[in-house]
Amino acid sequence: MPRCSAVLIARNEAGRIAAAVRSVSPWVDEVLVLDGGSVDGTREVAAAAGARVLEHPFDGFISQKRRATQLAGHDLVFALDADERIDEELGSAIAAVRDSGAKRDVVGWWVRRRNYLDGQPLVASGWYPDLRVRLFDRRFATWAGCEPHDHVVLAGRAETLPGHIHHDPDRSIEQFRQSTAAHARRRARSLSQERRQIAPWTPWLRGLGHLVRKLLLASAWRDGRRGFTVAWVGALGVVAKYRLAARDGAESEGQ
Repeated sequence: MPRCSAVLIARNEAGRIAAAVRSVSPWVDEVLVLDGGSVDGTREVAAAAGARVLEHPFDGFISQKRRATQLAGHDLVFALDADERIDEELGSAIAAVRDSGAKRDVVGWWVRRRNYLDGQPLVASGWYPDLRVRLFDRRFATWAGCEPHDHVVLAGRAETLPGHIHHDPDRSIEQFRQSTAAHARRRARSLSQERRQIAPWTPWLRGLGHLVRKLLLASAWRDGRRGFTVAWVGALGVVAKYRLAARDGAESEGQ
């Protein structure tokens, strides 16, 4: 009978980590939290919620998730973030995969993620169904992407599970602005390290493209005011990302 590990990475998530751990723990055989250097009691809160807690200095989302996956006790891994919760339908589906064993050619499972803004789930705006590979056999999977955006790459076929991950159900518009700005700074560092040439008009063209995609192709209008906020704040984040990358690149060349 296969067994399953849930893995989470965290840093200064004392206010949210317990809910994440408790949402997934009934459906798996262990919950591993890899702490990246918290100073707010995250490790103690996670342990009290029933997690096995390990520590490693945070060195990036992708590398930290790779490390947590390898440290898990079992090959079947479910990845969750500290600001996420799973519902009972998804938990039952994870347990069913664990208990029945995987099909020979299936090495991963897509999960729908429901994103929230101002207490309400978004139905469009590119934020739903927001399919992510979160349950996988680590022998046939690896974490990839560009910081801070990570994803799982599979060497095999995937199926979709019922149920949802609920992402940041308490997120306000102001928190969304702050997280978008933080992501822009992280992605700008990655772009500058890649030595990309960024023309003066690139930030504005990229931002405009993001806005158009969200409003028209992703049907952000279906989410009303919140959908427009997702499109507009995201576009500003894209502009900031490329402007910061261009500035950092110019400073590097001047040194």
